[in-house]
Amino acid sequence: MDWLPAILAGLPIAIVGSLMVFLSWPAKWAMPVGWASAALIAGLWWNMPVRWVAASTIAGFINALDILLIVLGALLILQTLRKSGALEAISFSMSSVSKDRRIQAIIIAWLMVSFLEGAAGFGTPAAIAAPLLVGLGFPPLVAVICTLIGDSTAVTFGAVGVPIWGGFEPVRDLVGLPPGGDFTDFLRIVGSFSAILHLAAGIFMPLVIVCTMTRIATGSFRQGLQVWPAALLAGIVFAVPQALIAAFVSFEVPALLGALAALPIFLLVVRSRFLAPRQIWDFPSRDRWPEEWEGEIAAGHGEKPRYRQLGQWKAWLPYAIVGAVLTFTRLDLFGLTPMLRSVTITWSHILGTNVSGGIAPLYNPGILPFLPVALAIPLMHGIDRRGTVEALRETMKMIGPAAIALFFALAMVYVMIHSGSASPRDSMLLVMAEAAAATVGGIWYLAAPLVGALGSFISGSNTVSNIMFGVFQLDTAEQVGLPVAPVLALQAVGGAAGNMIAVHNIVAVLTTVGLLGKEGIVIRKNLPVALAYALVTGLAGWILISVVS
Repeated sequence: MDWLPAILAGLPIAIVGSLMVFLSWPAKWAMPVGWASAALIAGLWWNMPVRWVAASTIAGFINALDILLIVLGALLILQTLRKSGALEAISFSMSSVSKDRRIQAIIIAWLMVSFLEGAAGFGTPAAIAAPLLVGLGFPPLVAVICTLIGDSTAVTFGAVGVPIWGGFEPVRDLVGLPPGGDFTDFLRIVGSFSAILHLAAGIFMPLVIVCTMTRIATGSFRQGLQVWPAALLAGIVFAVPQALIAAFVSFEVPALLGALAALPIFLLVVRSRFLAPRQIWDFPSRDRWPEEWEGEIAAGHGEKPRYRQLGQWKAWLPYAIVGAVLTFTRLDLFGLTPMLRSVTITWSHILGTNVSGGIAPLYNPGILPFLPVALAIPLMHGIDRRGTVEALRETMKMIGPAAIALFFALAMVYVMIHSGSASPRDSMLLVMAEAAAATVGGIWYLAAPLVGALGSFISGSNTVSNIMFGVFQLDTAEQVGLPVAPVLALQAVGGAAGNMIAVHNIVAVLTTVGLLGKEGIVIRKNLPVALAYALVTGLAGWILISVVS
């Protein structure tokens, strides 16, 4: 096999990875360089005309805008709730149901993080939850490790399904759909299979969190294993509803509604003292903490929220409305989906090519229901004009870097997809897939989630990982002769596993707790868990497909 084309085709992704991992460039700087290198290689080696490069770039920008509308709405709701004090009040009320640090870790690092992931995603869950744990008295380093491990099972469905909805947008025109088939229905299959795979590993993640915590604190897993009934219950009450919702409702709301279902169940069980640990477990006294545990920000003592307390029903109401509207508009029972998707804004045959791009604004969760709910929160919670403006300003500050990264990530992939459209050569991604198929062959079920994890490790985003590698995974599956939907599901699940070790997520979380510079420690602690998650789900997918087929 001639490996030179495959090496050249993979060079843009390698450049992005090297810039981000070895030079610590943020995605907003690395992705434009990746796009430029892809355009240059496509033009010189694949003889891709400039007009086609420009058309592919424009199509990538259009589809990036579709994703960013969702992210904008999700982050605006989150920032507005932070301004009202709702988020902090909810977190404190949940964590105060038990003084046992293991139970607190399950509630905040697993259930609260999963809820925040389903609602907003994009690095916000751990960055919010880790400081909450520190405020309760957790060592900052332990809080970071626990919240990053907890931000895993929900990630595939984060920000109301953006990793599925937006991450696999580049494969839309490449999937072999049956006559009359719909791409959204295909994504539902991918989402359902992803949730089943997450079920295989996700049930055990709360136990992994507490065992990792006690291993760091005391050198033993035993004290973590002592709460295995409660930990497994926490895994079941989230992962099972998430799988059911993914199968029967939509790929957009499994994490959000799964967490909303799991939280009251688990809190009720904890309050009833059923499955409660016999002895309260806590960290060693602070004078025995290793120096690396704490940095510029000292652990607190479980102080009450700084903001005024809101009633629980009022604090949860915005997300309850979001969940209800998304469920109502996505269930086939109500028949609203075709109407919402019928309104489209499309640019066909961009610059005279066969490249197209478009959005369906009414079906976009960022427009409906996120934007109306975000505008209603100041009235619900009594936020003044200044607080509302600050929430909007902070949202725009967060969305800026994500926008640049997504625009150029999608542009890069679209250039690689269409690189073969105007030349006799196979596209860059197809050449990479042929090389992967020749190298790995039939065991791609085990390799697919590792590729997804690598993408998240490099980019800091499951969505960007799916954008970068989705078409590659599809082409590889077709080359090897594997069903496409399960392989894409493995890509998505692997990307979720890689979220635990995503460099930029780690940097962001460490910054919030005053431990910047400890990235290596966090990666060393979380890497075995991330690899195990990817391999377990890969094996589960292999077995499941073998049984079904």
